[in-house]
Amino acid sequence: MSRKVMTLFLTVCMIVSCVVTVPAAEPEDVRRTALEQTDASEPEISSVSFAEADDAQLRLTESIQQLRMDLDLVCKQARNAAVAAAAAKSVLVDRYGGAMVTASGAVFYEAMDEEANQIRTIARGKVARLLDSSNGWYRVSFDNKTGYLKADDCLPVRYADYEGTAATSMLIDDVIAYAYTYLGTRYVYGGSSYSGIDCSGFTMRVFNHFGYNLPHGVTGQYYMCRRVSDSERRPGDLLFFNTTGGLSHVGIYLGNGQFIHAGSIYGVSIRSLSESYFAGTYLFAGRLIG
Repeated sequence: MSRKVMTLFLTVCMIVSCVVTVPAAEPEDVRRTALEQTDASEPEISSVSFAEADDAQLRLTESIQQLRMDLDLVCKQARNAAVAAAAAKSVLVDRYGGAMVTASGAVFYEAMDEEANQIRTIARGKVARLLDSSNGWYRVSFDNKTGYLKADDCLPVRYADYEGTAATSMLIDDVIAYAYTYLGTRYVYGGSSYSGIDCSGFTMRVFNHFGYNLPHGVTGQYYMCRRVSDSERRPGDLLFFNTTGGLSHVGIYLGNGQFIHAGSIYGVSIRSLSESYFAGTYLFAGRLIG
């Protein structure tokens, strides 16, 4: 190799050694310290941590199982209660089929709510046909109307034992029967009691007894009614007369041309529309019931 070539080779080696340097090895204790610091930063997982997790999972599983058992028990009790309630209702409706009013005057409601419209009141001793029972109420049928009575106002009875008797009679029959209790009461203008009564006081007292709040006055009672034709007239309707000019007299129709009224001569008595005086003063009929 020529001197010139050798010189060029050495020069290149010197340049390379200046550019590429190899780092010196770290002391052993420095490497150990760095490794320990790295190990300290890693999370430590022990067998104790796994045991606690397993225990928590077990408790959760047991709680879920207990909850399911409790729910199953509640559902079973609810089903049993529903079955028992249905059986009791079936016995009440099918075996008895009737509800006797034990209160002095039970309110007959359109719905299971004391704020609902009142159909009428039903007197003590009356028996309604029992249709259903729910939440302290009886759904009943009485006098061709369906509504609700509070169970506390009634006593379950066998409807068949009372059917066809006065206990199940229609309202019109009751009105007429109650009107008969005034027979013979003397006439007193402005009166409204058994000691003395006038015509509108008589009809007022009779219908008020069954929940119809009539005023004491013929004209006022007329406006409470629905006017009906003579061909539609039926027992329980009010009959209006013109005895002193305009609407001035009222009575209760009994059927077959007869009526009951409080007259100025005979007091409360039964008369006929065929009598000349009443035939000449009769005007028309008005309906309160139905």
